[in-house]
Amino acid sequence: MTSLPTDPASEHPSATTDMIAPGRGRDAADQTIYGSFWLDGIEFALRAGVIREVVNEPATISAMPLSPRFMRGLINLRGMIIPVVDLRELLEFPAGQPSDRKVAIVEDGDHRIGLLVDRTGEVLKVEERFRVDFRPRDGQVKDVVVEGLLKLDGGERIVQILDPCEILSLEKVPRGQALSGLPGDQGPSRGRRFNCLSFQFGHTTCAIDLRHVKEVMDAPEIMDSILVHDCFIGITNLRGAVIPVADFRKFMGDAADLRSTRETPPKRKMLVVQTDGGPIGLLVYSIDSIIACFEDEVLQFTKLALPRADIVEGCLLGAENEIVMMLDYEVMKRDRILVDTARRCREVHPPEETASTDPESRTASARLTFIVFAFDKRFALETSQVKEVIDYPGTLLQPPYAIEFVDGVINLRGELISLINPRKLYGMPASRQHGEKVLIFRNDGNKYGIVVDTIDEIVITTENKVYEMSALNHRDTTMKIAEDVCGCIQSPTRGSVMILDTGALLRRCFSRAGGHALAPAPVGG
Repeated sequence: MTSLPTDPASEHPSATTDMIAPGRGRDAADQTIYGSFWLDGIEFALRAGVIREVVNEPATISAMPLSPRFMRGLINLRGMIIPVVDLRELLEFPAGQPSDRKVAIVEDGDHRIGLLVDRTGEVLKVEERFRVDFRPRDGQVKDVVVEGLLKLDGGERIVQILDPCEILSLEKVPRGQALSGLPGDQGPSRGRRFNCLSFQFGHTTCAIDLRHVKEVMDAPEIMDSILVHDCFIGITNLRGAVIPVADFRKFMGDAADLRSTRETPPKRKMLVVQTDGGPIGLLVYSIDSIIACFEDEVLQFTKLALPRADIVEGCLLGAENEIVMMLDYEVMKRDRILVDTARRCREVHPPEETASTDPESRTASARLTFIVFAFDKRFALETSQVKEVIDYPGTLLQPPYAIEFVDGVINLRGELISLINPRKLYGMPASRQHGEKVLIFRNDGNKYGIVVDTIDEIVITTENKVYEMSALNHRDTTMKIAEDVCGCIQSPTRGSVMILDTGALLRRCFSRAGGHALAPAPVGG
């Protein structure tokens, strides 16, 4: 733990300096211990009992969606997700770029936040008679969070005291949430393992349990409707079923018009989810990846200044330790605006009756979910085979032997995984685009990665709609890849998509590898 530094040369008749003792705020001589810090030339202090530690300003702070200016974002401190408040912004100090700033980790009850300050000061032991308390008052934030002051050096030195309870109560912070432990904490049970679909809106990445996503597709044509209000921007016809479409960023509380934003990609994606009132479409910027996790890996944090904190269950750490907001589907599906609009849409555009009571028909219609991706052509894999999808790593380990179709090896949370480049394996031209993805799958106890150009959509279909490859499909591709597909599905937006047979792909890899193992030895093995 890092303590606030002391200044041995500083001696005050009304205050003494010492090191912070964890958990102490008052000593036997009726003195209160404070830790002080500076913003420009003004000194502030907090009770030492609420200061957990002080760390350097991290190089990376993950932005929080739709947060006020004083909320810098989230940091990952040894597995704890902590929101960081910039005190310069909160207290309305003029803009500046001080170097070597510090983050004081403040804890009060079940809540923990970081306060970004210009520099640390001293540890002060102050008798109560030198403290002046302010009466409770309303007003601007900078007036409310200062609870009093310390008059030191005969009144020549004034130190303003901040109230940690008021800071933690900004923007109606939810109370009573215990902070989780480290993500690696196994405990008696890790809970259910599940796959999440992560997506972006603006500069924020969110995730939702993949089981609750009915479909993912390119944004379809959106038509005007009497249902346009709040976050809903129109309706779309989804294979005969009319559903309302909401702009997810507006749903999260941002009123910005994305159509006028230069950062908006030319083609957005739409997620289809079921609410208690019926299905709706959620318009997002892009589909990012699939993340496999256990329930205990959803980390809790103090949802400071988060407008829709009610639908954020916690957050996940991605493959590169980036922070991903985990949405609470059970809360989302009951959201009043979503439910009411979905119900009104079903009243205005009644769905066709397609349900079958034939047991044999229901068996044949067991639901299957496929992820569609591309390398030169589009292919699909059932999501039960896919462990996760990550960005193509910036650095790769190179095995002692070279295999032309293996780009290298990645260390993914302690597992070494070979990256198979199918373009090289099947003699296809090299990709001309950046931002490739890696699709991780498991076979015979080992994990492998396939390098793909894009992750395009999620297709929900049924067993009786998975077809054998037709002659036309075989003529439409190279002979090599035709030998490694095991059927096809129909995408609502892209037509026929071939299903990749990962077993056949690996057999081809083993044959080409000439006896070399594709799966590296475990780390430390």
